[in-house]
Amino acid sequence: MLRYYIAGTEGANSFEMGADPASLHNAVWIDLADPMPFEMAAVEAATALKLPTRESLVEIEASSRSYQEGGASFMTATTVVGLDSDTPASVPLGFVLTPSQLITLRYADPHSFRLMTSQCDRTALGDNPLAVLLKLLDLIVDRVADILERMSEEIDKTSRLVFGQDTPASRRITSDDLRTILRRIGDTQFVVNKVHDSLHTLQRIVGFLNLPAEVEPAEPLEQRRAKVDKRSREELKSLARDIASLLENATYLSANIGFLLEASVGRISIEQNAIIKIFSVAAVVFLPPTLVASIYGMNFVHMPELEWLLGYPIALVMMVLSAILPYLWFKKKGWL
Repeated sequence: MLRYYIAGTEGANSFEMGADPASLHNAVWIDLADPMPFEMAAVEAATALKLPTRESLVEIEASSRSYQEGGASFMTATTVVGLDSDTPASVPLGFVLTPSQLITLRYADPHSFRLMTSQCDRTALGDNPLAVLLKLLDLIVDRVADILERMSEEIDKTSRLVFGQDTPASRRITSDDLRTILRRIGDTQFVVNKVHDSLHTLQRIVGFLNLPAEVEPAEPLEQRRAKVDKRSREELKSLARDIASLLENATYLSANIGFLLEASVGRISIEQNAIIKIFSVAAVVFLPPTLVASIYGMNFVHMPELEWLLGYPIALVMMVLSAILPYLWFKKKGWL
């Protein structure tokens, strides 16, 4: 889908097959969402730019994520989608910034883009594409903050499960409970890791946009820097501070998840030890009676007890006492 927004007008304009690419010239924001080949070709024809492919958006090299080409700045970030489903994922977002236009390229529908399009339906955009990009980045950062808050709540709930704060003391934790705990820890860690990666990509974009003037190497970059006015610089600094704060929070949550994982493994070990302990006690309790029964089960000829009238009852009493006495001894020592 290709939608474009013209400065001073509300709402999006759709681009249909066969339309003249020249209609895109006046757009301040061109949004390519899971685009068709003809839509990519139309934008490339209108802007004289070679847009990145889907494969190039997932490259991890820093030089492939932020670079200058043809008077435009190409930037790539990632964000987390599908948080309300069973399969959350990290998806790439492509940004192409020129002195007159912002082009976004994506193959998902992040919550931040839905908010941005909703705002554009109510309020007209200005003519500064950098301001549009900063607004979009701010919405992405806000969404990341919401995800971290949600993960923090999930960690708190998991912590209460691990330490049994929401269950009666008399109720033993089951294997199903432990499996649930480990699955929740794994799901939470997956999302926090993806958020951490997303924040690093956003930090790289903000740093790329906020390069000082003395390191501007080429004329196209200088032309772009002319659009970074004082207000935009302040917004970039604010974004940088927010991202740094969220990175610290993501690191803190990762440490908490690691602690919960270790605590869960320890809880599993305790439960396993309790089971082994039961078997050990049972073995110790039944070992003396087994010994007595084995002795009198040998049926040697010269065993006087075989001819006793009370031999059988005495053997039974010996077996019972040999089982009870070790149990009482262990109980007295506090080993049970």
